[in-house]
Amino acid sequence: MKGMFSTHDCSVADCQRFALKESDKCLQHTPQNEKVLKSFIDSLKTSRRHSDIVLTDTKLKGVDFSNINLTTCDFGRCIFEDVNFKNAKMEACFFDFCIFENCNMDGCDARHSVFAGSKLIKANMTNTLLIYSNLMGLDARYCDFTSSDLYRSNFCSSHLHNVQFIDCNMKGADFRFTHRSEVSFKYSNFEEAIFI
Repeated sequence: MKGMFSTHDCSVADCQRFALKESDKCLQHTPQNEKVLKSFIDSLKTSRRHSDIVLTDTKLKGVDFSNINLTTCDFGRCIFEDVNFKNAKMEACFFDFCIFENCNMDGCDARHSVFAGSKLIKANMTNTLLIYSNLMGLDARYCDFTSSDLYRSNFCSSHLHNVQFIDCNMKGADFRFTHRSEVSFKYSNFEEAIFI
């Protein structure tokens, strides 16, 4: 068992992914994987709490994660398009090297989560709680983090273009080695963030 997930490796030779719950294969190597994915998406409507989900290298379009509670889940290298995460709680989840396009994360609680190496394109991140979150190497374009709590989050080596950090808590947030263009920190306590 690796890390915090209660899963095991995919049984297919040379596959580096984790297997799905109650299976010996990852989603990509599971027979009828589209049916399995649909079953997971349907479960979001009937159950609000999910933990230890491993759903990597998957494209999700128009899925509703609003008000969902995800704990210690791995969505690494996924593509999220027009996905609604409004008021979702995502505790210690992995979204590394993902693409988020036109996604709504307003009011999302994503503390202790990992978004390292991900792309945010036209994402609404307003009122998010991102304390102690890892956003290293983030590529964010046309995004709005207004009124978010970024306490001790790490944005090192990120590329930020046309991003709004208006009225945010930035105490201890790390912005070293970032490339910033058309970025606003208006009304935020950016003097308490780390830039050098």
